[in-house]
Amino acid sequence: MRFVIHYFLLFCLPLSLSGQSVDTVYTVKYLKKSTSFAWTTFGGDILTLGGGKTDYQTPEGAIRNASLSPTAIPRLTIGGIHFWGHADFYVSFPLPFRWSPRPDAFSAMRYAHGIETGAKVYPFRLEPGRISPYVGISFRTMSYGHQTAGTSYTNGFPEVERMAVPLQAGLTYTTSNYLITAGIHYHPNTELSYAISPTTFGTTSLSPVSVSVGLLRYIDTDRNMTSSSSVTQLNRKHELLKRHNRLSAWYAGIGPSAAMPRPLGRSSYIQQKHPYLRGEAIGGFTPDLTIGRYFYKADLNVGLSYRTMGTHVSAFDADIRLRRHSFMVEAYKYLFNYLGFAPYVGPTVSLERLSMNDNERSYLQTKPAIGLIFGWDIRVTSTETSLLRTNLRWIHNLHLAVGDEQVLFDNIEFNFIQYVHYFGRNQVYQKYRKR
Repeated sequence: MRFVIHYFLLFCLPLSLSGQSVDTVYTVKYLKKSTSFAWTTFGGDILTLGGGKTDYQTPEGAIRNASLSPTAIPRLTIGGIHFWGHADFYVSFPLPFRWSPRPDAFSAMRYAHGIETGAKVYPFRLEPGRISPYVGISFRTMSYGHQTAGTSYTNGFPEVERMAVPLQAGLTYTTSNYLITAGIHYHPNTELSYAISPTTFGTTSLSPVSVSVGLLRYIDTDRNMTSSSSVTQLNRKHELLKRHNRLSAWYAGIGPSAAMPRPLGRSSYIQQKHPYLRGEAIGGFTPDLTIGRYFYKADLNVGLSYRTMGTHVSAFDADIRLRRHSFMVEAYKYLFNYLGFAPYVGPTVSLERLSMNDNERSYLQTKPAIGLIFGWDIRVTSTETSLLRTNLRWIHNLHLAVGDEQVLFDNIEFNFIQYVHYFGRNQVYQKYRKR
């Protein structure tokens, strides 16, 4: 996607290198092709979930069944069209209100789908005035829980949460500025085992079909980079950074990272001590802070990152708080740069501080860990003062040991948009603007 947020690529005063030769690193042809590679999108949609049915236990102990109505969820969406209109990568954020009637048998209920990350493929590229079919896949959390009327528990009702991977298909109509989209989503597995009491499990069956209708605005933030004067300025900037040793640069970045939810039932400690929490999940969002050094000739980054994430789950007589602090050294090599799309991969070494509080009993462990980082930058040129980065991190079998049992913290972390700023480059440009 293209959110290349930087101080203007063309300054109000052109850079001057009078009488000095400048290498031709960028051409009009390259910029025209690379800047049309991706466009930024933002807007919203309404996701409508099908209904379903669920077991519940009455205060007298009888097992009954209740029907669930459809649920409508408004969402905000940001993303980007890639590969010249043939692919759409996006993230949708549900707003904190929804339309979902509650069965009379329940005093409280929660049925929701969380943040969604997905990709759509268009066999026929998006063009103004065209209706383009698409197929796609996405990842989003799905959660369900209820409280039966007339019952009361110390810490409320449990929620079962899992990662949904719906397949999707639909149509998009493109105007000169907007994308109008309608799609259908199919979830292969929506039958959940749900704890309707501390000792009894029932079944919750949710509709595998959901639909969405959305409106997105699309823009090309780099369209002004393709004129001959703009390309001349880019080559001058590259020459300046080269002379002042600023093609390699220190950087700092910040963005939201999502620890993809994993069921607590994977942890042997939960299975042994609190089996009715096995459907709950550990995960959530965390700020991702990073600083490091980019090495131009080697085309690699070496940096430090810090993330902290916590999960609080409670139901029936259990109240558990989990927390992870991660201090990480990461080194990754860029594999190639295809018209501004620069993927990378590399190892990580970290110090992990893992803790759990279970009904006032505390457990803490600090340990080293080795992991993997991979992702990509949107880097049209090497002259930018900032860019957007996407990264994924994973540490195999990261866990907190509690006696002979384990609590797993091995979530895949996905940072879809991290803003990265390079220090020193803008100062070089400003110096020559004053001449």
